[in-house]
Amino acid sequence: MATIENFATVSYTSGGVAATKTSNVAEIELESSLQFSKITLGTTYTANTPITYILSASNESGTAFSNIRITDDLGTFTEDTTELTPLTFIEPALLLINGQDATAQLTVDTSVPGSLTFSFPTLAPGATANIIYNALPNEFAPLDSNSCITNRATLTSCSECGNGYATATVCIEEEADIEVVKSMCPNPVVCGETITYTIRIYNYGNIDAEDVRLSDIFSPAPQNITVSRNGVTLVATDYNYVDGTLTVPAEGTDGDTVPAATFTRDAVTGEVSVTPGVVEYVITGTI
Repeated sequence: MATIENFATVSYTSGGVAATKTSNVAEIELESSLQFSKITLGTTYTANTPITYILSASNESGTAFSNIRITDDLGTFTEDTTELTPLTFIEPALLLINGQDATAQLTVDTSVPGSLTFSFPTLAPGATANIIYNALPNEFAPLDSNSCITNRATLTSCSECGNGYATATVCIEEEADIEVVKSMCPNPVVCGETITYTIRIYNYGNIDAEDVRLSDIFSPAPQNITVSRNGVTLVATDYNYVDGTLTVPAEGTDGDTVPAATFTRDAVTGEVSVTPGVVEYVITGTI
């Protein structure tokens, strides 16, 4: 919506002297006849998972609008003094007009860093155009808990009555993201010797993983085992070990917690690095 401002000037003479008088400035709001909106499929995002955006433009006037141009800033923001763009456009984009595929009419321009521009020739009276595209959170996307990405799209056409803008906001998914890595040594191991199992539980998410319980079935089952967590030896009541099956923490006790990852933005490049939270269990026994 735009504001129309207008004033009038009157020239006259007074006692043979030329003079002018200016009126007050009158204002009215000009509402666009081309309704414009932007939405996402889903309200949250995660690292390396595409976000689907839908841009919608509806011509509610009695005349066609030509030279339709929609520019999207891809969430560009300023960190200190550096402009960072947290989304990367993924080709292709789709154009539907009144529900029919009109992608052949769509031009996509990605030549300007931190910007994405869609263009198509015309939109008839009463017609609705939908542009559907995907964008991937990249190395600049914030991943901390409570982070959000807001991007703004600006629409222009042949007439000010066909201009507008729309925004869409998605916020980071609050989740734990667990990976488990197991190793054994030595290799090979001789019967009667000590074998060591190392199990690392990584959390790449932005909240703690709670009530974590590790279960491992050993075959053959090591004897006289010891179990440590992050370098601290556990007592036998801290875990269950029956017929080669280890459960830690013990059933009936509180589960473990793997802390959330930490996210650090490089002051020079603006890239976000992830340091996962980790819990390490080491089990040793005689094989």
